[in-house]
Amino acid sequence: MRIEEIMSTPTVVTQPGVKIANLKDMFTRKNINAVPVLEVDGTISGIISSSDIVAVHNEALLVRDVMSKSVHIGLRNNRVKDAAKMMVKHGVHHLVIMDDGNVVGMLSSMDVIKVYAEE
Repeated sequence: MRIEEIMSTPTVVTQPGVKIANLKDMFTRKNINAVPVLEVDGTISGIISSSDIVAVHNEALLVRDVMSKSVHIGLRNNRVKDAAKMMVKHGVHHLVIMDDGNVVGMLSSMDVIKVYAEE
């Protein structure tokens, strides 16, 4: 099975200058747990997850102040098994999925678990 078969699309993204308060609201409204952080030119500068913002007590902080700059990337045609191995190796729960230099989806550890739970 390929990542593109189970990844979440369309991808919700944010920018480094967004306030954490606004991001928390977006996570709640869209029922998501992580988003890639894109610069104006579309390049990835980080990723931010609900676990990154849960401990933030100053909601006036910006995404750039809290985001992780270490982004793990998968390709849409990679195997789900390989994505799972990458998540375990790096201790992450989300991969940003790319195709031809563009963000095309997100893959969470829960997406992977669902695949193997249905076998």
